[in-house]
Amino acid sequence: MNISACIIVFLFSLGFMQNCVLHAQGLQVTGTITDAVTGTAIPGASVLIKGSSSGTISDVDGKYTISAAQSSTLTFSFIGYVKQEVSVNGQSVIDVKLKEDAGQLNEVVVTALGVSKEKRQLGYTVTDIAGTKLATTNEVSPISALQGRIPGVQIDQGAGGLTGNTKILIRGNSTLGVNNQPIFVVDGVILDNDLYDGSGRDFGNNIKNLNMEDFESVSVLKGSAAAALYGTRAINGVILVTTKKGHQRKGIGVNVTQTFTAAQPYRGPDFQNEYGGGTVGAFFTDTRDPNYKPDESWTTKVFPVNSQGQPYIDRQIGRELENWGPKFAGQQVLDYDGTMTTYQAYPNNYLDAFQTGKGSLTNVAIDGGTAESTFRLSYNRNQSKGINLRNELSKNAFNLRVTHKLNKFLSVDVTGDYTATKGSNPPSLSLNRYIWVFGRNYDTKKWMQRQNYIGYNGGIPQANDVNEPNKVPEPNIWFNIFENNYTQKEQMVRGRIALTGTVTDWMKVQVEGNLNNVYTENETKELGQGTNFTGGKYVLGHSTKETRFLKWMAIFNKQITPDLDFSGYLGGESQRMNLSYNLSETDGGLSYPGNYFLANSVNAVKSTGGFKNRRSYNSLYASADFGYKDQLFLQTTWRGDWASALTYKNGTGNNFYNYPSASLSWVFSQTFNNSLPGWITYGKLRGNLAALGGDIDPFTLNSGFAFRDPTDAGGNGVQSTSTFNSNSTLQPNIKPLRKIAKEIGLEMKFFKNRLGFDVSLYRDNTRNQPITISAPVESGVSSILINAGNIQNTGIEIALDATPLQIGAFKWNTMVSFSHNRNKIIDLYGDREYYPLENEGNGGNDLIPYAKVGGAYGVIRTKIAAKRYNMEGSPNNGKQILSWRSDARAAFPARSNEWKDVGDINAKFRSGWDNTFTYKRLSVNVLFDAKIGGDMILTSLRYGTHTGIFPSSLEGRDAEHGGITWTSKYDNKTYDDGIIPDGVFDAGQTITQANGTSVNVGGMSYQEAYDKGFVEPTHLPQFMYRYGSSSTAVGDYWIVKNSWISLRQFSVSYQVPQVFVDKIKLNTLSISFVGRDLFYLYNTLPNHFNPASNVSNSTAVQKEVGFIPPMTRNLGVTLRAGF
Repeated sequence: MNISACIIVFLFSLGFMQNCVLHAQGLQVTGTITDAVTGTAIPGASVLIKGSSSGTISDVDGKYTISAAQSSTLTFSFIGYVKQEVSVNGQSVIDVKLKEDAGQLNEVVVTALGVSKEKRQLGYTVTDIAGTKLATTNEVSPISALQGRIPGVQIDQGAGGLTGNTKILIRGNSTLGVNNQPIFVVDGVILDNDLYDGSGRDFGNNIKNLNMEDFESVSVLKGSAAAALYGTRAINGVILVTTKKGHQRKGIGVNVTQTFTAAQPYRGPDFQNEYGGGTVGAFFTDTRDPNYKPDESWTTKVFPVNSQGQPYIDRQIGRELENWGPKFAGQQVLDYDGTMTTYQAYPNNYLDAFQTGKGSLTNVAIDGGTAESTFRLSYNRNQSKGINLRNELSKNAFNLRVTHKLNKFLSVDVTGDYTATKGSNPPSLSLNRYIWVFGRNYDTKKWMQRQNYIGYNGGIPQANDVNEPNKVPEPNIWFNIFENNYTQKEQMVRGRIALTGTVTDWMKVQVEGNLNNVYTENETKELGQGTNFTGGKYVLGHSTKETRFLKWMAIFNKQITPDLDFSGYLGGESQRMNLSYNLSETDGGLSYPGNYFLANSVNAVKSTGGFKNRRSYNSLYASADFGYKDQLFLQTTWRGDWASALTYKNGTGNNFYNYPSASLSWVFSQTFNNSLPGWITYGKLRGNLAALGGDIDPFTLNSGFAFRDPTDAGGNGVQSTSTFNSNSTLQPNIKPLRKIAKEIGLEMKFFKNRLGFDVSLYRDNTRNQPITISAPVESGVSSILINAGNIQNTGIEIALDATPLQIGAFKWNTMVSFSHNRNKIIDLYGDREYYPLENEGNGGNDLIPYAKVGGAYGVIRTKIAAKRYNMEGSPNNGKQILSWRSDARAAFPARSNEWKDVGDINAKFRSGWDNTFTYKRLSVNVLFDAKIGGDMILTSLRYGTHTGIFPSSLEGRDAEHGGITWTSKYDNKTYDDGIIPDGVFDAGQTITQANGTSVNVGGMSYQEAYDKGFVEPTHLPQFMYRYGSSSTAVGDYWIVKNSWISLRQFSVSYQVPQVFVDKIKLNTLSISFVGRDLFYLYNTLPNHFNPASNVSNSTAVQKEVGFIPPMTRNLGVTLRAGF
């Protein structure tokens, strides 16, 4: 969108708003909705114009404003209260007092395609949350704001920093892909919840560009029956967002919100602070220092000395931050840079690498209108700094929504959004030795200073430069943080125009067009680390994602008989998506260091990535809903999609798929109103059956097609953007995938709505999934695309709500959610038992998630599991086998070199507990969130133990910590760091003793061999160093249960009394304090690792790879004022 166009649209909008104000002719319907008994405000109450889908909800103070014709009737409702209808009849102020409902639930929610329905009518589960409740969280991502509030919805924060993605999963993983996340639909515009794979820096996806201050409500459509009308892209669920509209009023209303936030890192992992730097002996020698004494290489108790007799911290090349050195006692030693320093621990050196994050969020919204026209214009600015050094976010967002009645038959609703976001320097989440760099004697505040990480002649300190200190530990970490820049700029343009025509009193026709365009620019600026800053790199990437929709829909509402009503719609849509991406970078370094542009490349510029593709859908859909005596409701839907990705080059293919759904709800408390016990207030049974379909990636059907680097001429000397991939093929007649979902549910209310529950049972099966498998050698290709697989998810969701206490103006509302999902792979293809969800590369040393037949999506497997002793009848049968290393005089767990199951990422259950306490104008909210079960891969724990920084490296390190004391027969020296490894020697294992004789210890446990004098204790540092490295079997501590209970939110809000507000010429004024992620009440990760450390929002991944963010509490103060 060019600047001129933006100016024209803005000026037109101003003119339109002025027209709305100057020509206000209609009524402004405003008022306050309160409890008839307590007089307290009811936030989130629905206000609906009868006979239409137009409406609004009350704000946190119970206030509402709506545009309605003088002859219209307003319907007021809220869960647990009697629905009330009031005729406008020229009234501009309508205050409503709702009475508690003795037997009805008439809450209105927004469902598929933005249609509002009474919740009692629905045969499927929809959870509706007021936008004001989410906005108060002060989160960057709307996904994080939902955490802990909705049963069946799994939300996990990652380690990506300020802009990082948050994983969301509804009712389990349903496909063999790694992105099983729901889509977002904002006022009918679909936004993909894209994936971050954890390979570099997480800038987040465009969900972070949404402004929660614009949210009127958020509806979570969990079941397939609820989401079926959104088609293929809704196979994993829908988060449906309805934004705010303007209201008829006198003049212009202004609402200003200002929030200040602080993110406080309050706890890092637990470290041991007793021992400092030093390298495990016997494995290495210091070739740079001739006075390094080999006879001391078995002990970690003494410092090596240099030629001047000065003790120094053992600094083996590349291992200067290992922690197998002497115990801290305040000794004076030479530091890594050759200066004398006190040998001491720095307990907070990891937290010293972070900062207190700060943020300022400003939102200004103006609205107004007449009975015929309304507008709302908002501006949002977010300027924030994260806890990671130099990690920043800047966001400016504009939203305009205009409604206008062209005549009594035709109205228009126009929405436009523009968001510009810049993210800078999120942390690198790839394997970068980040946490284990912080040796216990590492002074972070010292080594992060520029004079220490910049070399004498520029770049990082070079070991072969005579002017440099002997060794500076890991200078590239601080060099990367402070000297390099990684930025992503995004522009998101979202627009929608909908024309609605009234044909009869029971039929309307709507035509809509919308677009969502995202333009992204990524820049990498890396200063050279060589002498005089030679080297360096500049990378520039651009991506474009343009989505356009054209829709039409006929909407029907008809009272067929006094007992039977009908509603429904018939519609169609056409979607077009275009994606492009290109990436160019310098090669061979920068000619002029510190100058970042492509022409500054030493060699010719490289085009290292790029693609361009498109896809389209054409669809028809319909629904028919029937209601009988306001107690029995039947809803049916059907949708058919024609997908371009399933169309062959010649126009053939299984490119059409359709999916029907049917749901039934019975409000039996209405049917048996006079015969139920008085303590039963409300009861409803519901059930549904639905089907969904899905396609594949664009161009996949065109066998052999592949994208080419446009600068690569290939073997024929012709440059092109595509080529022929001879390594892949596909089975004939690829079909769309198919998901069949079933659900039943029961809702009950008791004691005049003081207690209630909602239970759902579901089963989903997804078949015919397009997956790529290895092809037979004789086929001539390496891979083939086929239809295969059947993934099943079964589960239960429970929501329990209650009002345990209500005394006068005081009220306590509580809601407990519980969900359990069991994922099972029914079959894959042929006799195949496993399907990898990540690359199986890296020499088989990886811990990889798989889909397992008979098991689940997310079974963790490895080829480096411990080998087990197999000898029936032996007391050592089943124990891990130990491998003897004579150079270390130690034994270590041996690898099996066979694939083994070692974990499962799936949680046993999720739960949340949401409490709201209100007293007059004061409101307190306390939210707990819990996850029980599910394994997590901890790379930091693995290598941190290897380097000796964690408390687990202390047990056995000396006699004080349980180490065995003995005098070695090999060197006649006494040690106190001995341990007896748990395990058994394999058959045929021989050991050469100190006197040179060999003894066969096969079949013996280490304890048995020790008792017989065949082996000495293993040095603890030797054992831990090897057990945590890449040369032995998977340690028990590499994979751990990730269960936790968190105090997710504590907030206090106060609405300033109106008598004071009037004196300062305001309409409303409130202040609130919010604390998020305050602390964990329970955490099974060792060493107080942060559970929010996941490297990716891939639904297949539950691991961290070297970066453990500290536990961080987020605090915010918000002031809201209305003029």
